[in-house]
Amino acid sequence: MNKPFPYTSLHDYLDTALSHIDNPSHQEIKQAKRDYWKQYYTHYRRQKRIVRKEYTLGFDTDSLKQLQQKKGNLSVSQFLYQIVEQTIDGKHPTVQDKTLLGNIDRQLMQLINLLEDLLESENTEFNEQVLEQIENLETLFSQTFKSR
Repeated sequence: MNKPFPYTSLHDYLDTALSHIDNPSHQEIKQAKRDYWKQYYTHYRRQKRIVRKEYTLGFDTDSLKQLQQKKGNLSVSQFLYQIVEQTIDGKHPTVQDKTLLGNIDRQLMQLINLLEDLLESENTEFNEQVLEQIENLETLFSQTFKSR
C-alpha cells in the first residue's frame, strides 16, 4: 500500500515518457511535465492520506459564535485540536473552564448564605429541604471541581 513513487525526478520521467519520440516538440514536453506533476501530487496526496487522516467539520451559526467566544487568542483549528487532545488524554479543563467553575462555586456559596438567612427568619420544613439539596449540590460540585 505504501508504494514509492516510480520516478526519481522530473528528468527521469521525461526520459521514460518521451523515449519513443526522437525530437519532442515544446508542446509535448510541456504536456509531459504536466502529466508528471499530476502523477506526483496524486501519489503524494494518497501517501499523506495513509499516514494522516483528515476530517471536515461543519458548524451552524450558533455553534460557530460559541466557538469564537471560547477560543480566546487561539485560532479555531488550534482550539479544536486542543479540545480533542484534552478529551482523548483526559486532561484537566482549560483555564477558561476553571474560571467559569470558580464563578459558579462563588455564586453557589452566596445562594447558600442567603438561604441560611432565610432559615433564621422562618423555620419551616420546606426551607430545610431546599437547603439540604443545595448543600448536596455544593458537595457534588466541590468534589467535581477538586477531581479535575
